[in-house]
Amino acid sequence: MDWVTVGRSLFTVMCFTFFVLVLFIAYSKRSKNRYDEAANVPFLDDDKVQEADNHDAASHGAKQ
Repeated sequence: MDWVTVGRSLFTVMCFTFFVLVLFIAYSKRSKNRYDEAANVPFLDDDKVQEADNHDAASHGAKQ
């Protein structure tokens, strides 16, 4: 074996180790709350958007 083959093998092992580490961090119980909170961010201000649509006549545009 030459040094190029050893280097490629080490690079492959390091990439696989990094991949497994990322999976472990992403699916750990400690990260679950953070991801659940981030998943609900688009739904936080739905009530405010609906209230603004009901009171602002200029936002209806061509629908009138």
